[in-house]
Amino acid sequence: MSAILITNICVEGLFGLYTYRVPENGELANAAIFYGDNGVGKSTLLRLVFHLLSAADDRGHRTALYQADFKCLEVSLRSGVKLTARVKEGGQLKVLLLEVLNGEKPIAEWEYMPGSKLHSSEQELFIEWGENIHSVIGRRSHTSQKKESDGVARGEHAYMEVLKRCVPTLFILNADRRLASDSIADPSDEVELRRTMQYGEPKKINELVARSREIALSQALGAAARSISRKAVLGANRGSMNVHSVYGDILKRLVSPSSPKNDTSATSSTQDLLKQLAVIDTKSAEHARYELATHLPTNEFSNALSGRKSKKTHLAVELLLPYVKSVHGRLDAVEPTYQLIDKFVSILNKLLRDKSVTFTLSQGFTIQNSLGVHLQPAQLSSGEQQLLLLFCYVLTARDTPTVFMIDEPEISLNIKWQRILIQSLLDITADANVQFIFASHSMELLAQHRSKVVKLVNQP
Repeated sequence: MSAILITNICVEGLFGLYTYRVPENGELANAAIFYGDNGVGKSTLLRLVFHLLSAADDRGHRTALYQADFKCLEVSLRSGVKLTARVKEGGQLKVLLLEVLNGEKPIAEWEYMPGSKLHSSEQELFIEWGENIHSVIGRRSHTSQKKESDGVARGEHAYMEVLKRCVPTLFILNADRRLASDSIADPSDEVELRRTMQYGEPKKINELVARSREIALSQALGAAARSISRKAVLGANRGSMNVHSVYGDILKRLVSPSSPKNDTSATSSTQDLLKQLAVIDTKSAEHARYELATHLPTNEFSNALSGRKSKKTHLAVELLLPYVKSVHGRLDAVEPTYQLIDKFVSILNKLLRDKSVTFTLSQGFTIQNSLGVHLQPAQLSSGEQQLLLLFCYVLTARDTPTVFMIDEPEISLNIKWQRILIQSLLDITADANVQFIFASHSMELLAQHRSKVVKLVNQP
């Protein structure tokens, strides 16, 4: 599975000064780190890519692109799709041409101006004749958006439909530590926060920002818990063996004639079964920590089979085999979920100091300090909140192709966290189709991942 979703990014005339091809040669890595001097556009480039690839039509992505200062932006995907935004030359008003290309062939385009729903040809008339053209065009804009004879889908609706089918899920963690994505709710939309801002007592802006972060973290913890619960339920359903099948297998072994086994063969079967029972005991205990299974102690079975051998021992082995097979099936089905939770919790607890994160299916994620006192998100430091927020959404993103863009990840993180952050994210997303793109000045990050550093070099 390839974790490289965005292969190349090109921007021309950024701030009227800079032209970049990222990277200059080859393709971006699964965890690329943009590096450059302050003010050369690293953060701006991340935001522009986020807006270009975001397929929501109600969050101001196209307006943000329109207002940005660049001539052309181009993002190439592993799938062969290319997305571009280009400022059209000429005319009295600025027009942003948005295109989706399959290779070099355009398949959708939209000539965008804020507040306009016009077809491309009508926008050209608007530019030429001015605002009075609206009285002539009327409401034809919605019916004119269709696939033209050249095979290119034109207009807002057609462009957005094609865009939604082509792009991965996107997240961006800005320097202000606000995580944005079309796939999650904006914490500022929460009723509590809106009431505080509109009807409550006046609050300082930093209090509102802090409360927004706490709400965002609570949302992230809830989303991660629900994602794990879904995986656990699906795994349990796949691993459940029909009880009729178990008893059918037992009955078959009882009534079917079987050739008598010699002592060596019987001993081998018994020893093999004892090993399987030991595995069940260990695995079920591990899974029980997260309520993925009930602990199934097997010492009584083992003691009975380890005693003096008799003619009944072979029968006992034959009767236990269907049960053991059934339990193994259930445990194996939820084993990937167990490994994911255990890795996630272990990584977080290595990062936290004097605090720990635990998880159970019934309670979700809980946080407590070294004294066993349960903590709320508001009681965590800004760095801890940032880490938990990011890691929770990284966990939920494993099931779909996703790109995380993170601006200055070193903010609020100590040196230890900076050194292990990227590798920890890669560990959680191992075997998943998730790509990370960072913009950073941190020598700790850059030194640890030299092969992934992409320096922004102006190409005038």
